[in-house]
Amino acid sequence: MVPRAHWKGFLKLSLVSCPVALYPAVAANERISFRQVNKQTGNRLRQQLVDVVTGEPVQAHNKGRGYEVGENQFLLVRDDELEAAEQEGRSTPYSSVPVETLQHSEQPGAANLEPRKRLFTNAPMKSPPRREEEPLAPAEPKTRPDPMPASAAPAAPAPTPIENNRTIEIDRFIPRAQVDARYLDTPYYVVPRDEVGEEAFAVIRDAMRAKDVVGMGRVVLARRERPIIVEPMGNGIRGITLRYSHEVRDEASYFAEIPNLKLPDEMLRVAQHIVETKMSDFDPAFLEDRYRAVLISKLKEKRAELPKKAVPTTPSAQNVISLMDVLKRSLAAERPVARTSPTKPAPRRVAGPSRGAPKRSTARARKTG
Repeated sequence: MVPRAHWKGFLKLSLVSCPVALYPAVAANERISFRQVNKQTGNRLRQQLVDVVTGEPVQAHNKGRGYEVGENQFLLVRDDELEAAEQEGRSTPYSSVPVETLQHSEQPGAANLEPRKRLFTNAPMKSPPRREEEPLAPAEPKTRPDPMPASAAPAAPAPTPIENNRTIEIDRFIPRAQVDARYLDTPYYVVPRDEVGEEAFAVIRDAMRAKDVVGMGRVVLARRERPIIVEPMGNGIRGITLRYSHEVRDEASYFAEIPNLKLPDEMLRVAQHIVETKMSDFDPAFLEDRYRAVLISKLKEKRAELPKKAVPTTPSAQNVISLMDVLKRSLAAERPVARTSPTKPAPRRVAGPSRGAPKRSTARARKTG
């Protein structure tokens, strides 16, 4: 059974566009999840929001968002401020300097903020001046090599703002080998939605396949703009959302302490021989979640031990009430008795004496008989 489309919109390349739908390529509902229950009663537990300072329960309408800047100190952020920042971020050009980050202190949840400006105010948010005051925190220069270097291709123009939330705008095409695997996030299947757009869909797909490139663009998912690459996959197109650059950690801090060793040639030959003997093709069968398989069998055994619940008896087909039959019976009940059953002949009445005949004549007739 094909799941419901996660997103519906248009795949756009220059003046060519076609209606498409995104389907999740990963079945998250196949994961085994557990609920918190009361071990004594077996009933499910419900969590309650509690103020950690006052200890009082908090209603859902009083729940908000806050960024922690100190011990029990938060910057309150309103929904309209987040929406305004989202709209402004879509039209902001990419920066050529390292992305600014929030440097967190050693205490968990705390952050050292030296705001260059007041990011969030109590007033309606407008387009405040940017990059005019002190930065949030001194940013360390990044030494991570760009997985998609600018020298590999001519500089592409800055992306134009997305027209709406229902368009995958392809900004540029890049070699697939330049996409660092660390940036790959969530895969999707891109499918044409109707016959009208199938030709345009095939043109975009086959053009990328002929040039052996992938398209890079942006898509709005769950009200958040995400970078995405699209590439041919069989008769369809596979889309993979990408992580943002600030989400990927710099490998230099992890690999800096690894020394450069001079290995003996004989040791390398032995290792290479072992590698050659174990060479094989990629097989998804080796990706089986064996823990999940064992857990499912254990859960089935536990379920078999549970006392069987009384199954409600289903009414038989004879007890099914037909509205037409009820109406016919009601109509028959309302008819006069003389016309109720035309198939059964009415009992023959014996002719008796007329009402005006005297009683003595009846008695005389009996005597003579």
